[in-house]
Amino acid sequence: RTVHFGSDGKMYVAVGSTCNACAETDPRRAAILRFNPDGSIPSDNPFKNDANTLKRPLWAWGLRNSVDFLWTPGGQMWADHNGSDGMGDNLPPEEIVIPVQGNAWHGWPYCYTATLGVNNAPEVLAPGQTLPGGLSCNDAVPAAFTDLAHSAPLGMQLGVAAPFPAAYQDDLFVAFHGSWNTTLANARDCKVQRIRIEGGQPVGSESLVNGFRAPGEACGGANTFGRPADVIANSAGEMFISDDYADAIYRLIYIGQ
Repeated sequence: RTVHFGSDGKMYVAVGSTCNACAETDPRRAAILRFNPDGSIPSDNPFKNDANTLKRPLWAWGLRNSVDFLWTPGGQMWADHNGSDGMGDNLPPEEIVIPVQGNAWHGWPYCYTATLGVNNAPEVLAPGQTLPGGLSCNDAVPAAFTDLAHSAPLGMQLGVAAPFPAAYQDDLFVAFHGSWNTTLANARDCKVQRIRIEGGQPVGSESLVNGFRAPGEACGGANTFGRPADVIANSAGEMFISDDYADAIYRLIYIGQ
């Protein structure tokens, strides 16, 4: 559902899963694919000569629904991830920053990152799942940073220019669509979340733009006013937030305290 071109000139395509938690039969699902701009397979793709032609564009897999991805100034791909449902209000934590590795599995559907916030631990086995023979959750690339389950991270923006204060300029901004299937007591907010970046790594998070729903109400209900879907910024220090509930685009600028 998302296409970006990398600094290597290749076209990267994020493709979601067909299911909540299943072993996909099509290797192109729940994955990030990599192509030449003309749609052909790059000569350095990990499965470029695979007998299964569907596997040839595969770059990274085990990503149920990475709605957006980007590259850091150092060239590392970061992707967000909408995890499986059906595990309760608090599982699995939403994987906000995954340091995507080429030719690697990233956990879904069997494993997930269990730590909330900054993570340095391996993934763990999801409830009700049984790993195929020879596979371990230690083999999965874990998230570097997570947030509350069912927050539904969508579009991402890394960095914003002045006049935003210097403390914001290297941070990651993520559109949270909010939950639809939690209990009301644990409803996740629809908002733009700021992920604080220090030394090139996520260290914490806080709400940047909110107020899209009435207090105590779920996102998408009768008292919802909007649901952020994407966020981008330009070189003039303007941030733009798209809203697929209110069919609107908002402009956010810094005018001082």
